[in-house]
Amino acid sequence: MKKIVNILFVFIVVLTSCDKDFNNVNQPAEDQVLSTKSGLLTVVVGMTNHFTTSTLGAVVEIPGLSTRELGDLLTYVTPQELVAGGAGLPNDNAGITRLWSRLLRDKGAAESILANVDLIDMDPGTKSGLKAYAKFFKAMTLGYLIQNFEQAPINNDKEGNATFSNRSEVLTECINLLESAKSDIASNAMSAEFSVYLSGLDLPNMINAYLARYNLFAGNYDAAITAANAVDLTSKSEWMYDGSTNKNPVFSFAVYNSPDTKPQDNFGLTGAMIPEVADGRIGFYLSSSAEVEVAEFGAHGVENLLGFYDAGDKSIPVYLPGEMLLIKAEAYAMKNDLVNAVANINLVRQKTNDVFGVNANLGAWAGNANSQSDVLDEVFKNRSIELFMTGLRLEDSRRIHGNFTPTATADYISERNRNFYPYPFEERENNTNTPSDPSI
Repeated sequence: MKKIVNILFVFIVVLTSCDKDFNNVNQPAEDQVLSTKSGLLTVVVGMTNHFTTSTLGAVVEIPGLSTRELGDLLTYVTPQELVAGGAGLPNDNAGITRLWSRLLRDKGAAESILANVDLIDMDPGTKSGLKAYAKFFKAMTLGYLIQNFEQAPINNDKEGNATFSNRSEVLTECINLLESAKSDIASNAMSAEFSVYLSGLDLPNMINAYLARYNLFAGNYDAAITAANAVDLTSKSEWMYDGSTNKNPVFSFAVYNSPDTKPQDNFGLTGAMIPEVADGRIGFYLSSSAEVEVAEFGAHGVENLLGFYDAGDKSIPVYLPGEMLLIKAEAYAMKNDLVNAVANINLVRQKTNDVFGVNANLGAWAGNANSQSDVLDEVFKNRSIELFMTGLRLEDSRRIHGNFTPTATADYISERNRNFYPYPFEERENNTNTPSDPSI
């Protein structure tokens, strides 16, 4: 335990050096930390800890307010601006800034590992593990950036002048990083020395799961199906918490101490998307509450949050098995193979033995299996329920319901009130390469 505490202390020093001012959130770690094997392992622990306790909360909360997963119970400016959305969302919104800067910081840590790992002598299995995990981490943080912003910098710049790449280029980089990570650990199996730093994580399955995710986002449907099929649905990968120094971040903002945001009734879904009464996932994720959102924000009912988030020491899955089934359902639907699409939808609806306990325990879907749009609507509905509070719904809504255009005015009713976020004010002020903000 003392070793881990010391490692975290060193990484805090590294993070401080990366954040002397906002211009340099992307600055690489100090040379003395990155010039030894133990230093790189220090960065691994600190990078993971920072993402799981700080960044992941923003990944879930910020888009959750824009997609009606979360209701706003108070009138603080930051959530108020996000639940209103529209063209009036300012680029100095603290939530957007937090999401952007934390993802860039974690991506920069992964890049620092990759820039230095080949300069240091170590066991080949330790080196392959370091490379593969850093590549996974960079792909993951890039993926979350491009889910929320129209463009993103593939590589951080220590001077704060990173160049931006479009969505297609970023997703291609995510996929390339993950394929390279697969090759690293296929060529040299991870050593026991490195594996101890991956407590609770099954890296090979994580890589395949995120390959399935990003190939789906990129429209590479056959590759998405292949990667999803490669994931062992009985395996668990979890971000771990102890409830004290490392606390579940969603618990911290949505459950603990009378929070200002709570999940909306029916997962924020309306109309035909409302979950069936017998859906077992309702009781898994939500507990009934009489509370109501602020009137001017729509006065939606809110519930108490359960699932992976109702205690400070609860672990959060890196991905859910149901996501793999729904990736296949969507990919088959996009290929107009509706028979296989519906078969995978039913695997989710009828699931009773999920390794995490996320079981709908419903009957087969009774909708129009000959309608591609109806099948895709059922995919979206199930993704919204199965993958609740995972930070994926803004991407899902934009991808599956691409014909919907959010309004320029405040919108507290629709399934999303933005397509992408504006770039943070600080980024625009300090980086001349920052693109124009999206209109909505």
